[in-house]
Amino acid sequence: MLKTKSNDLTQQNLFKAPASGVAHRKFISTFRVALVKDRSVSFNRRCLSNSAQARPLICKLIEEHGNSDREQFCILILSAKNEIIGLNIVSIGALFSAQVAPREVLKAAILANSAALILAHNHPSSDTHPSPKDLAVTEKIIKAASLLDIQVHEHLIVSLFDDNYYSFADNGIIKRIYDKLK
Repeated sequence: MLKTKSNDLTQQNLFKAPASGVAHRKFISTFRVALVKDRSVSFNRRCLSNSAQARPLICKLIEEHGNSDREQFCILILSAKNEIIGLNIVSIGALFSAQVAPREVLKAAILANSAALILAHNHPSSDTHPSPKDLAVTEKIIKAASLLDIQVHEHLIVSLFDDNYYSFADNGIIKRIYDKLK
């Protein structure tokens, strides 16, 4: 039985008719959901085979369409053949963090019929080592994506000031998270 703290609702009475005296709506909104192409980023690859190939694309996205002085969380949206479908800046934060929720990460992936993702964000400090929050959000997103049959291949932390980056996949973190889900 479903119970809430504020009242004693059960599954059986959730859909009962409203009490008399309650105004009935005559119109209910309908919605159309669409993915809209915003801009383009030029890039000479259609497919990616490693983290080093993904890094320049993430940097270019942030530099051309983001705010490089703040942390930004981005995704590369991939097809079943690992072809790049598109890019999305999910969140723009402050100097030390960008709030990100799995639902916001997965929204564009679902609309684009994505089979896989590469997660990425920049560290304006140029220190590309992951924080405990970076590790926690990666695990949370992978758990949510796996429920939707979307594979997370990678999470990159990039520096926009040099060629440094940190690869969660290259360091075995992505595999460990998936192993825990089994």
